[in-house]
Amino acid sequence: MKVENIELDIQQTQAIALNPRNHLVIAGAGTGKTTTIIGRIKHLLDSSFSVPFTDKWSFITKTTDSCTLFDKIKFSFRKLKPTASNILVLSFTNVSATEMSERIEKETGQPIETSTFHKLGLNIIKECEGKAPKITGINLPVFIKSQLKELIKSPKYYHSLLSYIYYHSIVAKSRFEFDTKEKFEEYLNLNPPITWENQRLKSYGELDIANFLSLNNVRYEYEKPYKTDTRTGDFAQYKPDFYLPDYGIYIEYFAINKNGEVPSYFNARAGLTPSETYKQGMQWKRQLHKKNGTKLIECFSYEKFANKLLPNLETALLSNGVVLKPKPLETIANEIARTENSIEDVFVDLIATVINLIKSNNYSIEQVQELISQEKYSQSANTSLINLIEPIFNAYQQALTANNEIDFNDMINIATHYVKEGRYKHNYKFVIVDEYQDISKSRHNLLKALRDQSDYFLFCVGDDWQSIYRFAGSDIGFILDFEKYWSKSTISKIETTYRFSQNLTDVASSFIMQNPNQVKKAMKGDDGNSTFPVGELNAGYEKGLPQMLAEKLLGLPENSSVFLLGRYNFDIKLFKQHSDFATKYDRVAGNDKVCFKKRPDLDIVFLTAHRSKGLQADYVFILNNKDGRTGFPSKIQDAPIIELLLENSDQFPHAEERRLFYVAITRAREKVFLLTLGEKPSEFVVEFRKANKEKWIFEVCPICGSKTKKYTGPYGEFIGCVKWATDGCKYTRKP
Repeated sequence: MKVENIELDIQQTQAIALNPRNHLVIAGAGTGKTTTIIGRIKHLLDSSFSVPFTDKWSFITKTTDSCTLFDKIKFSFRKLKPTASNILVLSFTNVSATEMSERIEKETGQPIETSTFHKLGLNIIKECEGKAPKITGINLPVFIKSQLKELIKSPKYYHSLLSYIYYHSIVAKSRFEFDTKEKFEEYLNLNPPITWENQRLKSYGELDIANFLSLNNVRYEYEKPYKTDTRTGDFAQYKPDFYLPDYGIYIEYFAINKNGEVPSYFNARAGLTPSETYKQGMQWKRQLHKKNGTKLIECFSYEKFANKLLPNLETALLSNGVVLKPKPLETIANEIARTENSIEDVFVDLIATVINLIKSNNYSIEQVQELISQEKYSQSANTSLINLIEPIFNAYQQALTANNEIDFNDMINIATHYVKEGRYKHNYKFVIVDEYQDISKSRHNLLKALRDQSDYFLFCVGDDWQSIYRFAGSDIGFILDFEKYWSKSTISKIETTYRFSQNLTDVASSFIMQNPNQVKKAMKGDDGNSTFPVGELNAGYEKGLPQMLAEKLLGLPENSSVFLLGRYNFDIKLFKQHSDFATKYDRVAGNDKVCFKKRPDLDIVFLTAHRSKGLQADYVFILNNKDGRTGFPSKIQDAPIIELLLENSDQFPHAEERRLFYVAITRAREKVFLLTLGEKPSEFVVEFRKANKEKWIFEVCPICGSKTKKYTGPYGEFIGCVKWATDGCKYTRKP
């Protein structure tokens, strides 16, 4: 079968030809999802088949005439001819819906209704109210920033905000929640206790202590060796957790519960339990301080998780003459703003995500508070956050009401309400949904309300490997548990990609399937490109990264297209610091054009990984591959309230970040390059190195395309082409 002059593969043809009531097609990146949808519509318009005459099967048991059950079933069927008027195609963006509409009409010659969910909601409201609603022009992140600017004028609000940022932005878990040391350390690595001064600590209790001391202008040294040499056959040099040099005071954070016990996986000496061994160590430390006349303040793990750690610490510090001088709010704000984790970068995005999820679920603040009250864990963090969000949420709702406006979440929720009330009647018998992995609760509710009113055949196409919009309300559970929401269903797969090579297919598939919760697909690619599809460009310092990139760009084929993909918008700053590059925002395309002055023939675009979805280029350079909160993967931990507002949550480490990285690497037709910095590569880079160590190279020589390696010469170490000493290729650079 040919669609758009393309011969469909077997899986596409089978997906198009099947006619189940509920059909989900799992289609990998570059497998021709849009072509498959157009083929499905073409097939529908060229065929007719038997479907139930009525919208629900319940009519059979309710019929009271004298005909037999067989007759009732027999007469309940009719031939239904799919037509342009009873087919609805839904997509997620205006651009994709417009493109789909144009391609469908060109292929079939018929104008099929192709819409975004929001446009469908708008049309339903217009029909029911007799006029179009006013759609707000409020930019939610900008609105949140303006509200925060006013709210923080209140010292009480600002203290609450800083308290959340310093003490609740990381979900702290007790050691006692884990049954092995390895599991606890894995959680620590995934959610590292790092201060706002970027100091890595060993526990969440220590993090609270460090932040408290910093906020109150108390100088401390972390794990400074004790003033006397304590090394013996049984003990190494003693390093108390904190030392206050201005007061000569030490602070220890002991990992015990109320009963004086430690987790069972703690170390134990011969003949002693882990708890007895730990108590012995505590006693040794107490005696050492007593012997040397040094002051020790003791803090405990159980205090942390009873919300008593900081009040007790404050009391102890004051009673020992420590002067607490809380930093002015403005000073704290400036310090946070100078870090890579500014309030704008972290908190505004978080508030916007929570507000979108609340509205997508059609909840009130009171309903969210009720959900929080039922939570066993994270109540304190969730309560603190929702109290900060409540005035912003209320102000946003009031602004909408005052202007008689609705936002996009309201549009879908109001439309769903009208469908449920029966004020809106539809004639759709075939509903097709593109990019189904991006479905949210509100969109699902609208689809379900339409079906409850009048049944239809549902055909959904999506890729769970590319579900990356959780911050906008999408819930991966709707595609992973399709039958849970739509009852008995047929699940098909399309696994041949026409975008990139088999090598990149294998590498990308292996990477994404480290998460066992993703749907397994046997992806097949083009065998044409036999070179290894991923390379690494490693610079010893940040300013060296643009130079590394420049050297690589010089060697690309003429007129190549290039994507420079960042994890965040601010990653573009990398190029603004280098004279060989110039950036300019393209308002028409909605992206940043990058001009490399030495190769003006190259079509170079900067995008975030999120915005690159659905696009492709010959070569892709992923920029932000550092290990840190704002690296790739991002280490900014999701607030627990987000899990509370999603029906389904994937607990695999960095699950959505992994899918986002998969999206980034599968934008390339030819090759992907990862830009890394010194000896601090991201977890994903380390994973790629280990998984592909036989083929992995840090860099390809931009002159001759050969591998590079490290040499030692009379002036020190350098990176050079493997042909540097033999075949005369003189490419070199400093490590």
